[in-house]
Amino acid sequence: MKSHLLTAQFRAEMDCPKEVVMWNYYDHEHLVGTHYKYYNLARVLAERDDWSLVKRSKKMPLVPFYGAGIGFQYMDGNTMKSFHQELGLILEMEALFEDLPADRCSVTVTYRIHAHPVFRFFDSYFKKLFKKWFWATWEEDAPMRQRRWKVHQLGFKDFSGIEYVNKKLPRPEHIEPVKYEFIPPVRKSSPIRTVEGIERPFDTSNELGYADG
Repeated sequence: MKSHLLTAQFRAEMDCPKEVVMWNYYDHEHLVGTHYKYYNLARVLAERDDWSLVKRSKKMPLVPFYGAGIGFQYMDGNTMKSFHQELGLILEMEALFEDLPADRCSVTVTYRIHAHPVFRFFDSYFKKLFKKWFWATWEEDAPMRQRRWKVHQLGFKDFSGIEYVNKKLPRPEHIEPVKYEFIPPVRKSSPIRTVEGIERPFDTSNELGYADG
């Protein structure tokens, strides 16, 4: 039987280079912090170079419980391709990263699900659901991305911080920032690679529960 394609596409711009946004997509630890309203557990099953296999437990739409799913992602040039297994369906996602002037970028995300023909009646619901999901997570991620780009321009390095701050020296009059490099897999500071993974640290918060370190 021929399947029916559910699809939706969204584009947004960000005030940072595309490599910062790529880093964000590969930083699985932030799922239970920044996106604590949606995810309550994350575990990296395996990762190497630019691919990763991750188990995630998240709030399912319209039902009062969390469902666990497996996601696989990898880079194909400037496009990240990922596949998420949820409730017997496979969500295919592509994120195209493009440079813009003045250290800005754009991201075009396409969602696809090949489903039973009966799902054609859910076309409009699918688009509304993923529109809400895309913009909600985009807005939550934006402060973290912009903050990371800002401190990078000050010389910040993961697990090292900013040298002149660490040494309690005056801020240099001129800092020449180096190009931001996206080098997966992203280093971890939590037990997300263990069997237990990491759990959501809180149920409610007025802050983005995330550590830049």
